[in-house]
Amino acid sequence: MPRRGSRLMSFALATAALAGQACGGGQGSTNGSGGIAAAGSGGITGSGGIAGSGGITGSGGATGTGGAAVTASGGRSATGGSVGSGGAPASGGTGIAASGGGSGSGGVAATGGRPGSGGTAGGAAGAATGGRDAGGAPGAGGRSGGAGGGAGGAAGPMASSGCGQTRTLQNGTLTITVQNVSRKYILRVPDGYDEARPYRLVFAYAWSGGTAAQVASSNYFNFASMDGKTTIFVAPEASDGAGTWSNGDIAFTDAVLTQLEAGLCIDRSRVFATGFSFGGGMAMALACTRADVFRAVAFFSGADLTNSCPTTLTTPIAYYASQASEDSNGLSTTSPITGERKQAQFAEVNGCTPEPSSTNFPAAGQPHTCTRYKNCSAGHPTEYCVFNGSHGWEPKDPGQSTSWDAPEAWSFLSQF
Repeated sequence: MPRRGSRLMSFALATAALAGQACGGGQGSTNGSGGIAAAGSGGITGSGGIAGSGGITGSGGATGTGGAAVTASGGRSATGGSVGSGGAPASGGTGIAASGGGSGSGGVAATGGRPGSGGTAGGAAGAATGGRDAGGAPGAGGRSGGAGGGAGGAAGPMASSGCGQTRTLQNGTLTITVQNVSRKYILRVPDGYDEARPYRLVFAYAWSGGTAAQVASSNYFNFASMDGKTTIFVAPEASDGAGTWSNGDIAFTDAVLTQLEAGLCIDRSRVFATGFSFGGGMAMALACTRADVFRAVAFFSGADLTNSCPTTLTTPIAYYASQASEDSNGLSTTSPITGERKQAQFAEVNGCTPEPSSTNFPAAGQPHTCTRYKNCSAGHPTEYCVFNGSHGWEPKDPGQSTSWDAPEAWSFLSQF
């Protein structure tokens, strides 16, 4: 578990340096006096799924119980199912049953495209005073904003080519050659793994000075303690073994993902990234460059430390980030690489209504606050949480013994 006092992150920018110390201190909670705003009452009318030759056709989203329904756009067209043994029931095929039926000659679920983007219609909810939102963890601080873009239409899973195949990747440290260089990552697949069931996949990146082993021993930032049955976790190792990431690690991530999809049964519509500090910067790099591959990111105290993000973002992605008041270490919050600046840019590309107060950090002794952006595009909810304290991924609100941050982030990711 990262603790205060680790060395600072470094990155080459003409502007300045953002503090990258790894610390587990701060103050936070799962339960507290504030609340999480109730989810909006608008429904979902999911019309899409995954269109593919030999793939799975999504069954459509759930119909909302009131409010102005949002219609799913139908998602992107799949490029066709992967033919393989143990595929969707069809001519000569046995194996994975799709929601809505599989078509194709013994093929596995479609591997192209993404699920329909129909999202939950956001209500105009203000800051809550206790309680929880639907499917969310109890909030320690207040949350402002409505339900935003929602999780998207209830399309079926997108099974990878490893579904229905004998498992070839085992838990532990694995190696892979990327651009003629041997790299490592740590894999954790749930006990009782079922090769016919597509699993959620989470990439978790270490902080500056941290290792993949430390990320794994931190329960992959505590997400694995909240879901040890339906999610596969992977902790890539930085090339220096000490959490120093670069934009070249995007290709490393691509290679690991390709290997995992071939060797395990992965739901390609539910691939996520998280990280802390420099690792949060790596998760942000994927949000900027692989929004068509990763369904969402949820990270802690990150910034564009790999210089991977373009000046103008063009592809929306579901986005959660938390930020400490001491993260900037004197760097102006208007700097183009800071977490404060980047979260506003992601809210913009996600079509959300601007929330200028999202970067107002609580005063000392006050609980954290979370802004859930309103009116985001379907399937692209955006949330930004801030707290008063030092750089860390386990902040605690005053008077609380447990952190609110990882439960809040997992609630965000697990809505998909």
